[in-house]
Amino acid sequence: MKWLYDEQIVSTLFLALIVVTPAAAALGCLMHYLLARRLSRRARVLWVVVAAAGPFNYCLWHLYNVIEDHWGLDRVKPLLINLALFIVLGLIIGLLLRLLLRRGPEASEPAPPPAAAENEPPSP
Repeated sequence: MKWLYDEQIVSTLFLALIVVTPAAAALGCLMHYLLARRLSRRARVLWVVVAAAGPFNYCLWHLYNVIEDHWGLDRVKPLLINLALFIVLGLIIGLLLRLLLRRGPEASEPAPPPAAAENEPPSP
């Protein structure tokens, strides 16, 4: 269980994720395209998020270590700084994803059929 608390092993794992997550996202995106024969805007955005997860995680890991190394693990201040940082980043990323994933008309999707007029009798 040494790998759980050894900083060098965890850093190596996060370095591996920098390579693995974009490669896995590219492979997944390719498979998605081959099976569905198209990629919606939503799917493209989600595959980009998967690809960016590893590098973003590595950056957050280093930022966490800088904060903890400066103030130490035995104080509350770095905990609150990290908490505020992760909340703010989570809100920003969530809002960006919400904007990017907002439903809108897409060129590859057919237009919905027009609604029936209210005065017309139902068809038999």
